[in-house]
Amino acid sequence: MKRVVGAAAGIEYFRRERNLPVEAVLSDGNGLFPDRITPDEFAARVIQIVRKEGDAGLGRINTALDGFSPEPFEVPQSEIDSALDELDPTAVSALELAADRVRKFQERGLPKSWSDGTGKFGERVTPLKSVAAYVPGGTAPLASTVIMTVVPAKVAGVDEIVITTPAPGDSMPHPAILAAARIAGADRVFKLGGAQAIAALAYGTESIPAVDLICGPGNVWVTAAKKLVYGDVGIDGLYGPTETLLIADESADPRFAAADLIAQAEHDTVAMPILVALSEGFVEQTEAEIERQLENLPRSETARSAFSNRGVAVVVTNTDEAIQVANAAAPEHLCILTEDASDLVKDVRNAGGLFVGEWSAEVMADYVAGPSHVMPTAGTARFSSALSARNFVRVMPVLTFDDATFLELSKDAEILAKLEGLHGHAAASEYRRRRMVGE
Repeated sequence: MKRVVGAAAGIEYFRRERNLPVEAVLSDGNGLFPDRITPDEFAARVIQIVRKEGDAGLGRINTALDGFSPEPFEVPQSEIDSALDELDPTAVSALELAADRVRKFQERGLPKSWSDGTGKFGERVTPLKSVAAYVPGGTAPLASTVIMTVVPAKVAGVDEIVITTPAPGDSMPHPAILAAARIAGADRVFKLGGAQAIAALAYGTESIPAVDLICGPGNVWVTAAKKLVYGDVGIDGLYGPTETLLIADESADPRFAAADLIAQAEHDTVAMPILVALSEGFVEQTEAEIERQLENLPRSETARSAFSNRGVAVVVTNTDEAIQVANAAAPEHLCILTEDASDLVKDVRNAGGLFVGEWSAEVMADYVAGPSHVMPTAGTARFSSALSARNFVRVMPVLTFDDATFLELSKDAEILAKLEGLHGHAAASEYRRRRMVGE
C-alpha cells in the first residue's frame, strides 16, 4: 500500500491524485469497429447501432464481443421459478432474509405525500412506472445486487422492474441471480450485458422495453453508456471501482482491519482499500495481517493487485485529523474502528455508508443489514447518496389555492415578476386579481 504521512498530505492526496486519469482503456470490440476507441466513444457507437437496428444490432454487437448472442434475450419465467430448487436451501433462506431486511429498511425511508392541512399546497409522491436493474456478470454471481436494486424499487411501488445481466453463450444466468430475482420481486430478466444493454433499456428494442430509470453498478463500458443516455432515461449514478476507508486506532484489531480492507480489494484489481491509522505501527500490523489472510483466499491475486494499484495508508495523529481525511476522501464506505467511534459520527459529512464500531462490519451492509449496497464512489458521496426507495419516486409540488390565498399573495408575485422584467408573468396574476376586486 502507498504510505502517506500526515492529515494535510492525506487530504491533498485525495483532492489531487485519487482520480487522476489512468492509462486509457481502448477497444475495437473484437473487430466491431475499425479502430480502437475510448469507452465513451465505444458506448456512443454501440448506442447508435442499437437505436438504429434494435434486436439485430444487439445480436451483431454480442456476436462480435462474445462470439455468440442469446436467442431470445429474455429468460423464460419457468427458468426463474425453477432456480430456487437449484440452490441449497440455506442459500435461499439467506436471500429471503436479506430481501426482508432490505424491504423493512427501505420502507422506513420512503417519502410520503403531504399537504399543509388546509389543502392549499403540498407534495405528491408517485413511483416511477418502469425501472431496470443492471447486475454485473464478471467473475462472481452478484445475487446480492439483485436484492439491493430490485427490493428498493419494489418498496417504492414501481409498476415494472426488469433485470439485465450478462450470461456466457446461450446459457442462463447463474441460478443465484434468478432465485434472487424471484425473491426480490423482479418482473422480467434479460440475458444481456455491457453498453448494449444500457442502450436497449434506454431506447427499447423489439424485445426489450425502454424504462424510466436504469440503476446498478457496472464496468467502465456500462458506466460510459449510462452517462451518455442520461436525460433520455434516468440513472442512479456513475459508479467506479468499489472503495472502503477504514479509520483505526490502537484499540482496533488488525485482523478485523485487514479483513475489511481485503473484502473490498478482492472485488477488482482497481478497487481502493484505504487505511487511516493513528500510528505507523498499526499500519505495519495490518499490512502483515493482510499478507497472512491473503494466503488462504481464492481471489488473493485480485486483492494483491488492488492493494498495489490503489491501496493507500494515511498516518495521522488523532481521530479529528482522521475524520478530516475521510471527509476529503468522501469514500463509498467509511468504517470507524476506534475507541471513540460513536463520538465521531457527528463529524462525518461525506460517505456513501457509515459503519460505526468493530461489529458494524461493512460486509453486513453488502448482504443483510438493510441499506442498499449500491453506494456512491470516487468521491461522489460529497453530493450523492446510497441507492434507496427514494430513487424510484418522483416528488411533485401541488398547489390548490383558493381565491383568498391567491389574493393574499398576488401583489408580491407581481412585484417580483416586474423586478425581473417578466411582465407577462405579472399579467397572469394581475388579470385574476383585478377580476376578483372588480377593477
